[in-house]
Amino acid sequence: MESTQDYSTLLILLGGLSGIALYAEAARVGLRDKGYAIPVWVIGLNFSWAVIHTLLVGKIEGASLPVLIVAVRIALDIVVLYTWFKFGGRHFPENPGEGWFVPWSLLVIVVAFILHSAVIMQFGISPGLAYTAVMQNFVMSLLFIAMLTRRKRRKAQSMIIAVAKLSGSLALTILYGVLGAETLDGPSNLLLVIGSLSCLFDLIYIALLSQAKPYEKREKEQATIVQQNMTGGEFDAFRS
Repeated sequence: MESTQDYSTLLILLGGLSGIALYAEAARVGLRDKGYAIPVWVIGLNFSWAVIHTLLVGKIEGASLPVLIVAVRIALDIVVLYTWFKFGGRHFPENPGEGWFVPWSLLVIVVAFILHSAVIMQFGISPGLAYTAVMQNFVMSLLFIAMLTRRKRRKAQSMIIAVAKLSGSLALTILYGVLGAETLDGPSNLLLVIGSLSCLFDLIYIALLSQAKPYEKREKEQATIVQQNMTGGEFDAFRS
């Protein structure tokens, strides 16, 4: 039992450090390339999860290792949110218009808080946070691929992000799907399957990223990218 607990602590540390590395790099390349490195739905889900985790788990456990790691994540989340609000508006579709960019972005964040809260109310704090962590990680894997295939180049993306994403997925999958947690009554087959799929798509993302063209800061290329993304990506819900 003690050995299992040690492994769980190491996996929590690995997952936490992977998340910190991912968001720190996302903030760096986003500011460097004047673009957003993480899709808005992922930002909303991760930010709301981190805030809820810090408030609820912090109240129970105090300044524990997971709480401190997530607190650092929140600071990085805020920087990533800044890159979204700073550079994301240029990709908003002409219909309904850029005036909807901020309301739409805020709605995404509010919806993310509502979804996380609903899962926690249904399953409890620890199980709810575990389920939502793995599910949003899977969503992140899919949206990273979608973002890369749409841009067709490495703008605001890097291999550090991709590898950190994979290591985080592995940590979550082993923690909840193999070792199990007391709050989940042991290993969860559902989280094992979802986590394994996340790892698969993370490997696909790494392969695609390794073949993607490097991003060059040329005015002409930037205008082309903006035009290509004007009616796609994060705002597909507005397509006619």
